[in-house]
Amino acid sequence: RNIVIFGDSGSGKSSVINAIAQTQLAKTSSSATGCTFAYERYRVEISGQTFVLFDTAGLNEGTAGTVPAAKADENLKNLLNELMSPRSDGIGLLVYCVRSTRARRALIRNYNIFYSAICRKKVPIVVVVTGLENEPDMESWWAANGKEFKSRGMHFEDHACVTTLRKHSGISDVFTRRIEESSETLRNLIVNNCSDWVVDDSWF
Repeated sequence: RNIVIFGDSGSGKSSVINAIAQTQLAKTSSSATGCTFAYERYRVEISGQTFVLFDTAGLNEGTAGTVPAAKADENLKNLLNELMSPRSDGIGLLVYCVRSTRARRALIRNYNIFYSAICRKKVPIVVVVTGLENEPDMESWWAANGKEFKSRGMHFEDHACVTTLRKHSGISDVFTRRIEESSETLRNLIVNNCSDWVVDDSWF
């Protein structure tokens, strides 16, 4: 089943893929300028099920980014249309990655273009909020801020509040636990929300 992971540059899409896979599959960048061109696909297994994760170019990079904003939009539109064509297996889930500290003005635009317009709200969509490692409790971010998404007309099947930090020697036990917790949260998010939706004749 195909899962498309999208969001602004620097929102942690590639790191989310690595957390789901529990290994370093996708190239990551610590800068606000992204490192993914067009898209990459990665096959992962979770609880005996196989999923294909599509890592896409970061949106809203402006004209000087690794992938200019207009090109990133076009690439994602083409990927979604390709996966929704009769010759494809369809899309099981959209995963929208957002940074907890990012301004939300562009979020509605991306949601409306890629979920509402292109996917016609037929594909389930979830939101992953990244960068929460310093919160007293990562999930508490959603309790305080989740309603803002609804107030702006963005509705999600589910959510995950996570950190995308990598384990390394010298990292604290607290962060290690949060990294492990985030990986399990993301894997459960995929298994619990990915559908078997495929395009039928009524789509055209």
